[in-house]
Amino acid sequence: MPSGRYAVLGDDGDPVGTEDFRCAPGPAGWRYFAEIDTVEHGEHHETVDVVVDEAWRPVRLRVDTGAHDLLLEGSGETLVGFRDRAPVRFPWHADTHLDYLTPATNLVTTKRLTGTTEIDVLFVDPFTLEIHPTRQRYERIGDETAATPVGRFDATRWRFTARESGWTGDLWVAGDVVVAYEGIFRLESYDPGANGPRPT
Repeated sequence: MPSGRYAVLGDDGDPVGTEDFRCAPGPAGWRYFAEIDTVEHGEHHETVDVVVDEAWRPVRLRVDTGAHDLLLEGSGETLVGFRDRAPVRFPWHADTHLDYLTPATNLVTTKRLTGTTEIDVLFVDPFTLEIHPTRQRYERIGDETAATPVGRFDATRWRFTARESGWTGDLWVAGDVVVAYEGIFRLESYDPGANGPRPT
């Protein structure tokens, strides 16, 4: 069970919080659980729970920011759940992706892709947990070594672009862990457990 801590980075690149995580294969396929402490949107604590099936398709996303809470589950061609205990429903299909401000959702997306493509995404806004459809582009740059504060990983480099805003950043994936995410997250402590990728 890989586990560790990311520094959450602000617009100026300085840390604004931490994300302590653990992830492992689970009954459905794979699960990621994180505790986040950040001063973005005011100092607060968050929990994030992501579950996917064996094909890395989202099964459940649960987020609690203290002021707001969200539960989403895929159900056929509909994504259903609750935001602040009010029912929500969104159109859903096999190629739709979910995204929230955690490396876990980026990891899940890269596991579903075989190369460069644009995708339909339901994006969950940080803190408020409002949901809206958007488009994102993932470009597979290639395999390379990623240098991190905890060591060097053999990783695959992806370039993410938010089509609405044009924001872009590179992330590196090793095994089932995002080991680096340019300008957003920095891996500061890490335990590979029995099966996680090991730095050199």
